[in-house]
Parts: sequence; C-alpha cells; structure tokens
Amino acid sequence: MSKSVLIHQRINRISGQLKGIDNMITQGRECKDILLQINAIKAAINNLGLELAKGELCKVAPGDSKTVNQILTEVSRL
Repeated sequence: MSKSVLIHQRINRISGQLKGIDNMITQGRECKDILLQINAIKAAINNLGLELAKGELCKVAPGDSKTVNQILTEVSRL
C-alpha cells in the first residue's frame, strides 16, 4: 500500500472517532468516557503528524535515518 493510502486511512479512522464522540454526546454518555475518546483522537492526530513529518524528512534526507530519527524524537516531544 502506498504512503498516501495509509495516511488517508489514518485520517478516515480519526474522522470515525470524531463521529463516535458526537454520537456519545447525543446519547448522553459519561464525560469520562468522552474524554477518554478525545485523548485517543489527540494521540492519533499526533501520530499522523509524525508520520507526515517522517515522510517529508525521508525525502529531504534520504539514507540519513539517524538524523531523521533524531528530528522525529524532538518533534514528538512538542
């Protein structure tokens, strides 16, 4: 599968999670359950960002995996 397809799959998964939260609110679910799902979405978005950054870094620094990993480590701390 291409990188683009994998990115779109992640985006679709996040979109589904957001729709799930909307349904949870409509159903009057517990706040803690909704907050748990929000945290899951935040993590998914952060991971999506890291994947996008990794793809771009690999384009500009091909073959330099050490530098790419160092930059990704720093970005993940933000």
